[in-house]
Amino acid sequence: MGRSDHYTDFNQQRKAAWKPDLEPKTVLFSFLGIGLCFIPIGLGLLMASDSVQEKVLDYTYCLRVPQLDDLTLAGPASSYLTCAGYSAYGRCVCEVSLPLPEGLQGNVVIFYALSRFYQNHRHFLKSKDELQLLGQVGPVSSNCYPFDYRNGSTIVPCGSFANALFNDSIQLLSNNQPIPLAKTGLAWSGEKALFKNPQGHALNESYANYVAPPAWTKNIWDLDPETAFNNGLENEDFIIWMRPSAFPNFRKIFRRLDQSVGPYSDGLPAGNYTFRIEYNYPVIGYGGRKFLVVSNASAFGGKNPFLGYAYIATGSCLVLLALVLFIVHVKWGIRYNQSCR
Repeated sequence: MGRSDHYTDFNQQRKAAWKPDLEPKTVLFSFLGIGLCFIPIGLGLLMASDSVQEKVLDYTYCLRVPQLDDLTLAGPASSYLTCAGYSAYGRCVCEVSLPLPEGLQGNVVIFYALSRFYQNHRHFLKSKDELQLLGQVGPVSSNCYPFDYRNGSTIVPCGSFANALFNDSIQLLSNNQPIPLAKTGLAWSGEKALFKNPQGHALNESYANYVAPPAWTKNIWDLDPETAFNNGLENEDFIIWMRPSAFPNFRKIFRRLDQSVGPYSDGLPAGNYTFRIEYNYPVIGYGGRKFLVVSNASAFGGKNPFLGYAYIATGSCLVLLALVLFIVHVKWGIRYNQSCR
């Protein structure tokens, strides 16, 4: 047989346990109570979502603004009026208007949004080196191929995911004067723990023997020249990009209005604003589009009515189910009990 201590109340599942008595009354009140709680919660979430103001600007085919340092291009390139076509030949800058006749109060956040971009594709999702992202720069994972080596040098960060980093440069202007936007404090603290720079040397020395991905236009140690700690693998734009999206149409936080500056302490005042965009990120090749989303945030985040609808739908279904069970119990429950005596 075996040792006697194998036959304990715990091993034989004879310990005291709570066993709910699922009588009709218990089930009915449970369904009804949960449903009546969910419905007002959903209404509150909907009201919070509706209070969020949001402006969506499609700049996929924004008109090119000629620059003094433009290349003198002949042939097909000279006929392009939008940056969507011209950017393949040279640097392209465009401007998009943002009229705010009533202003935008509260915490103002700017997102970029992409359509038809499948970050959740299996091969794209695994094309990275987790140890490299933690600052352990060394042998490259085979998952990074074909973005593992470039001209014989190791690519840091490697992989398709990092190579596709969103790299449009965007400024918000008022009367041709830049509005202060915060570049840090945007990523989640839990995410930041997964991205570390090599320790012991300056960034340009740590990455001296490595190269950036081929699609990048900047060195990894110079992603944010204005903020020393926001460079390398700890750059917040990079960290946010590496957060995979579950859907092909997604938005990611790009900047937050710096409300420590006097005129913008309460948000964006009423007026006409302009986004000046250095158009680098190609999307028309795969049929995608690019958007800028300017929004203020409620206590529950940005504009997203889905959660409110989900709570209301779930609560309504529970209340309806409780009503159906009550009718069934009243009409047939007693007869069933009598037949079982």
